[in-house]
Amino acid sequence: MRSTSSSFGQKPYRSLMVITVFLFLILFGKLVDLQILKGDYYRELSSRNHIRSVIRPAPRGVIRDRNGIVLADNVPTFTVSLVSVEFDSTNTELLGHLLQISEEELQERLGPAQENPFRSTQIVSGLSVEDAGRVADNLYRLGGVSVDVLPRRRYAFSSSFCHLIGYVGLADSARVFQGELIGRTGLERILNQSLVGKHGVIREVVDAHGRVVERFQGGDIEPSPGENVNLTLDSRLQLTADSLIMSTGHQGAAVVLNYETGEILVLSSVPGFDTNLMIGGVSSENWNGILNDPGKPLLNRAWATAYPPGSTYKIVSAAWLLESGIVNENTMPDPCYGTFHFAGSDFKCWSTHGRLNVVGALTQSCDTYFYRTSMLGDMDEMAEFSRGFGMGARVTDILPGESSGALPTRDYLNQLFGQGGWGLGNLMIASIGQGEVLATPLQIAVAAGLVASGGHLPVLSILKDESVNQPGWETNTSLETFGIVREGMRLAVESTRGTLHSTMNYLPVQVFGKSGTAESGLNDDHAWVNGFIEEPYPIAFCVIIENGGHGGAVAGPVAAGIIEEILEISDETQ
Repeated sequence: MRSTSSSFGQKPYRSLMVITVFLFLILFGKLVDLQILKGDYYRELSSRNHIRSVIRPAPRGVIRDRNGIVLADNVPTFTVSLVSVEFDSTNTELLGHLLQISEEELQERLGPAQENPFRSTQIVSGLSVEDAGRVADNLYRLGGVSVDVLPRRRYAFSSSFCHLIGYVGLADSARVFQGELIGRTGLERILNQSLVGKHGVIREVVDAHGRVVERFQGGDIEPSPGENVNLTLDSRLQLTADSLIMSTGHQGAAVVLNYETGEILVLSSVPGFDTNLMIGGVSSENWNGILNDPGKPLLNRAWATAYPPGSTYKIVSAAWLLESGIVNENTMPDPCYGTFHFAGSDFKCWSTHGRLNVVGALTQSCDTYFYRTSMLGDMDEMAEFSRGFGMGARVTDILPGESSGALPTRDYLNQLFGQGGWGLGNLMIASIGQGEVLATPLQIAVAAGLVASGGHLPVLSILKDESVNQPGWETNTSLETFGIVREGMRLAVESTRGTLHSTMNYLPVQVFGKSGTAESGLNDDHAWVNGFIEEPYPIAFCVIIENGGHGGAVAGPVAAGIIEEILEISDETQ
């Protein structure tokens, strides 16, 4: 009886020992998990709960035009950042409410922060004072969240330089901090290493909940701004060109360059888009608006789009005919009757011109003259000669996405049409800038500059600090040939029969020009004009108005307006 009672009394103690051992095993397992399995994680977390290093973005370098006018700079803006490991996810709804964005959108923005939980990641930038203040007032409830004033990119003229300057966007490289802005397109991308600068670091003391207690004294690194960039472009001329093209009601482009220094003054492409909308990521609404714009504002028409150059190309083909000995200044083939019949096909001219020499053919832009004379030449020889005038290849090393255009050769046409699938008709059409010939407005401006300079054009530059007057093109074309071509371009403006007389002859300076009307398939013809002036500055120019119709009537007034602005600028600087 006693034995049974004793055994029964020991059971509570045994149960207590089992429970005690079990609890110690749990505690031991937790210690193993904390100290061994997750030791590194909690040690890093513990360290960061005391002193947090926060990267301070460096202001990007300022981009200015040739006169010091700011095209792209930085403005201070309120930014909300977040350290994911210190942020309580149950506060997501609260943070979204304070930022006035949906919880779904906020979750999307939190993605990069969760990928780098120990880094400070920008969630929203460009906040108003009211929005930033609303978040700042609630920081005591939002561990890991901070409100800062950081530099934000700003584009002064936005769409006028959108294709050249480009825009910045959030970096997607793991090698940089989340929220860093890098160049996405244009010069912002090409010159990013120079513009980006060196970022700084500040250290903050935070509590266990990720809330900033105070600024840690010592060890801060101040950000170093990026290098400034000065362009050769003249923003006043560029804005004038934009306005004149828009006044036509069509899309188009204009290029102006100094043919003595090689400096590019205007690279206008209309329409453009607001690059300020792209900073830090464009909204779906704005992006769809740009994509669905019938004017195709993303299309860079000044140097990245190649068109049939039409009769503006005749200044090159005329020089080729003269240099190859096919014609001379006095050669007058059979008259132009408005249509040239060859090999069962009718090759039309835009008017009836009668018998002309090469100067008259340039003055009146007679297609028949070039049909009759070019058929005596060789396709490969014309293409090779044209390359010396900037055709068929890039003319700069820096412009983003520059098109090479196209020049037909025997090999090219054999690949396109098959052996024997083409003939003299292709050569005749090519001589007037149609068919397989394609060129950018920049290339056509270069061709005009080479005629103006007598075949010696420096390397083109868009960076003002670059050395200018470096040898670029040497055409080896005789001065006599250039003199004949120049005379045809002069009379195109000054002669009453000239195609540019009615739209450009009123200008108070001597203008050398060549109009062009290029077929564009099912749509209306493209209107072209190129040329140059010698005073007050050595300027070559080119204008294209897409589907604008006759070159002299539509593109001519735009070019004349640009020249008027050049003259006004000259008067102001004297």
